[in-house]
Amino acid sequence: MITSMSNGVTALTAFQAALNVQSNNAANTKTMAFKSDTVSFSDMFYSNDQVGYGVSMDTPNKNFKQGSITPSNSQYDFALDGEGFFTVIDPANPNNAYYTRAGNFKNDRDNFLATNDGMQVMGLAPTVSGDIISSEYEKNIATSIVDDGTSTISINTYITDYVKAANLTGATGVSGTNYKTVDANISNIEDLSYAYRSALKLYATNPVEGEAAEKFSAKVDFPIIVTTNDEYTIELVVDGVKFQQNFEDSIENTLKLLSDKINESGAVTSSVTVNPSTGEMIIESMIPGKQMSVSQAKLNNNLVNITELTTESGSGQMLVDAIYTELKTLVESVGGKVATNKSEIVNPLSGESLTFTPIVLDLNELGMNSTLYEKLLTGDPEAIAAYPGIESEDGNIYLSDGESKFLVGKLVPVTFTDKSQLKPEGDNLYTKSNQDMVPIYIEGNADVVGGYLEESNVDLSKELVNILTFQKAFEANSKSITTSDELLKTALALKNN
Repeated sequence: MITSMSNGVTALTAFQAALNVQSNNAANTKTMAFKSDTVSFSDMFYSNDQVGYGVSMDTPNKNFKQGSITPSNSQYDFALDGEGFFTVIDPANPNNAYYTRAGNFKNDRDNFLATNDGMQVMGLAPTVSGDIISSEYEKNIATSIVDDGTSTISINTYITDYVKAANLTGATGVSGTNYKTVDANISNIEDLSYAYRSALKLYATNPVEGEAAEKFSAKVDFPIIVTTNDEYTIELVVDGVKFQQNFEDSIENTLKLLSDKINESGAVTSSVTVNPSTGEMIIESMIPGKQMSVSQAKLNNNLVNITELTTESGSGQMLVDAIYTELKTLVESVGGKVATNKSEIVNPLSGESLTFTPIVLDLNELGMNSTLYEKLLTGDPEAIAAYPGIESEDGNIYLSDGESKFLVGKLVPVTFTDKSQLKPEGDNLYTKSNQDMVPIYIEGNADVVGGYLEESNVDLSKELVNILTFQKAFEANSKSITTSDELLKTALALKNN
């Protein structure tokens, strides 16, 4: 009877604890990314006659099964689809890391990506190079995201007001040698900008170093001849457009005027050198890699010699860089400026232990763009309402400025060899139970999904069944105690009689 009472007492203790666990599961049905606890029991030691001495509840185990993923209304929300955890730190105690599945983050007052409790979210920080974009650069001419398999790079190129600069500078070059009017310079900048954007898009789809870039060029030799009654008419066809010039003052001046007409057409340069026997005209594309043709060169309806000096070529990054150099040179020649900012994050390797830093949502702080910061300082209401505009893809976090996208960080899920050793701390946080546990990244273990949240994995119907089961077990064991007590009283009464 004493044994049966002891059994009942251990059972009451065990099932009360089990009810506590199950009720906690049920209470957290709508807690973001909550992981339910699983209850198990063990029988206690036995006497020599194989009579058991009750039951004990084992330490609850976390069930890390995936919760359902649902869309949210916040651009700062993230869900993990698969195995892993976000890493966060308490800024007041940055040496201790916490791990969570709950991705309901926010932008805190210091422009860090943070949890609702003020924990800073950790990730990979970008390496920033190039120019910081200021309000001096009024127009974005190209934005591209390049992923070559080893790293992700955001490239943003801006330009100052080149129309205003060109009008202030006026025409460039001299007659016969790369002469450009204001309108021609503006048009050529637009042509080069378009070529740069196109090359950058192709590079993003096939990010390779590519082939060295070269510009097409050709030489035309117009003979210097003695003319009668000024009969000296020259012509040639450039990219399907015929250019013609009649004699004007002198043969040298006639050649220069034809060269000036060519310089007015598209992204082409033309220059003339005159010696006693030949007027040598060099025609060159301003855009590396762009196909161009020079044909049908004539003097008074007689064909003259055309020599192709270089052939257009170039691809990949080498073509992008070559066109950018040409664009920058042209813009600076009219008094303008071009700036490019690059932000790169190296893709982590599977099994790698990573060094994280807090994710900063401030382009100025990261040395990328001070334009929005300058607008915020002036109290621009549109800038205040829109900043920072955040986008994400595959864990990469971008801040946007109009059409521009700046890579500011990467969320990387980490996991542990034995997740059961993680210690729940409340507030959806876990810590390592011992310092020997190493968080690692395993490629393909989990996808980071922006604009979604993970729900609790509590199966409410199962929890309710368990609660009822444990309740009945509690009642049954309380009955065994009262029955044993009654038997004991009866036995004592018989003895006294």
